[in-house]
Amino acid sequence: MLFQSVIGHATLKAKLIGNVREGRVPHAQFFLGPRGSGALPLALAYARYLLCTERSASDSCGECPSCKQLDKLTHPDLHLIFPIFLNEKSKTCDPHTPAWRSLVLKEPYLDDTLWREEQEGGDNKQLRMGVDIAQEIQRKLSMKSYSGGWKVMLIWLPEFVDPTAANKLLKLLEEPEPNTAIVMVGHNPELMLSTILSRVQLVKVPALGALEVKEALQERFPDLKGEDALTIAVRSDGDLLEATAMAGKSEEELFVLFRDWLRACYGNKVADINEFAEHFQKMGRERQKALMRYGLYLIRQCVMQWQRVSALVTVSGGEQEFVQKFANLLNEHNVEGIRQELETAHGHLERNANPKLLFVDLSYRLTALLRGR
Repeated sequence: MLFQSVIGHATLKAKLIGNVREGRVPHAQFFLGPRGSGALPLALAYARYLLCTERSASDSCGECPSCKQLDKLTHPDLHLIFPIFLNEKSKTCDPHTPAWRSLVLKEPYLDDTLWREEQEGGDNKQLRMGVDIAQEIQRKLSMKSYSGGWKVMLIWLPEFVDPTAANKLLKLLEEPEPNTAIVMVGHNPELMLSTILSRVQLVKVPALGALEVKEALQERFPDLKGEDALTIAVRSDGDLLEATAMAGKSEEELFVLFRDWLRACYGNKVADINEFAEHFQKMGRERQKALMRYGLYLIRQCVMQWQRVSALVTVSGGEQEFVQKFANLLNEHNVEGIRQELETAHGHLERNANPKLLFVDLSYRLTALLRGR
């Protein structure tokens, strides 16, 4: 991952490059950005630039031995740390590093859900970084640089660090090794110790712009029409991972599922709701979350139709027909409740709630809202 391969963030790239060239490299940084913004690709490009032996004024060379190793994320001075499913047989990252490398090379904009699903039987398990991983970090930081230059410790999703491990990590941040860059990449700083955050330099990675996402989609999906790519880009809110999922999987599938499910809720059809819950449970965690996000998008369109600002409604075809009809069911008593229920369900899914129970409960809550109870 070179800087030129990272989508957008031109100003941020220039600042990171300037810091390296001017010798102002902080010992610890936290690349913080929303899902799909490119915080991880940007951090990887930064690590490559630090380790490149023939770097230019604008990017890594891509040709030196270090860059060749970094093409496969196998440089001996790049240490990779990430959350895993902790158990008696698996307490450190090393056994899982080949799988993590492979996933990052396939999708550098990945999130914890993709990583969880990559591991066998892990859809509902909790990712964590325990004390053994903190000791693994300490051991690797104590090693001498293989190439005689920088060492980079990349810690992906530090918000998954256990409290005890966090205290050990805090000590490492207070006593930095020379020529060592600790690069953290995450999305939820509120889940981290404030003492850790106070000892790292924050690198804020904003969400991508709609046009940047559109261009990325057309590069990933050459057959995707420009107008369709732009529509998806706008709906993704700068989340390239979400946009890719929308472009790569049938949006019609999500629309039909959401439409028919709401019809079942409005009709209080218990048998149909239970069937939808069974189907929902079999969907992958990311697809379940995608349905909630899609639902929130479609409800926003309905709200704009209900408020008679149809110029802001961007749907067409079957979605447009649904929006026009469903908007008639909205009123000042239920519209906020519907939004809150979908957002709450999405949050519970992120925390690995039982999908079937959650979906059944959500269905009956929406039934009550739609039927004015």
